[in-house]
Amino acid sequence: PTHHPTTTPSITMFRSPSRFMRILRTRPRLWSAILAGGLVYLALPEALVHHAEARVLIGWNTCTLLYLGLALHMVLRSDATRMQHRALHQNEGRILVLTMVVAAAVAVLLAVGSQIAAVKDMSGMLKHLHLGLAGLTVVSSWLFTQTLFGLHYAHDFYIARARKQPDILAFPGTDHPSYSDFFYFAAVIGTSGQTADVAFTHSALRRIGVLHCILAFFFNTTVLALTINIAAGLF
Repeated sequence: PTHHPTTTPSITMFRSPSRFMRILRTRPRLWSAILAGGLVYLALPEALVHHAEARVLIGWNTCTLLYLGLALHMVLRSDATRMQHRALHQNEGRILVLTMVVAAAVAVLLAVGSQIAAVKDMSGMLKHLHLGLAGLTVVSSWLFTQTLFGLHYAHDFYIARARKQPDILAFPGTDHPSYSDFFYFAAVIGTSGQTADVAFTHSALRRIGVLHCILAFFFNTTVLALTINIAAGLF
């Protein structure tokens, strides 16, 4: 028998330019938002924004807010048929993309912590602007993360349906869940670490749910600590 070497998805992606380009083409909203955020970060003059953490956070907020706007536009124009088509179209590389986004969100929270530590030596309007930027980053990061998880759940759900498999999530009283249903599901996990009335019915998606719950725990704990620091900074 012939044994074929195995490679991790990320290594395979970079060894296969065509696969990498397919992942780029199938997610124009995400990559456009990331590009816009990167350009804003590079374009910000150091003379205007002295702190490197602040430039990072401004670029990140540009990325997240633009993506959230584009995602909302997509959601409002999508029905179950379009959702299934998009799920099949974006099937490749979805785990890698989700992993990258989670890593980026964690890194940004660390940058927020550094930003708040830096404002202790500031005063007046400059201090309030930096605290406002930190607060905006917490909100936008949370919404961005839940949106990405919600889309991931939605696409896995409709991929299973397209393959004539049983539903991997059970939505009581809802035969054809919309993006808003999946965002609700993600937001419940993101706020409380539990699934409420929607239930996992397949072990593969439970692994994503475990990752989501763990991230939600650390995210919410970090947000609580940052909120206390922001409040202390304001008063």
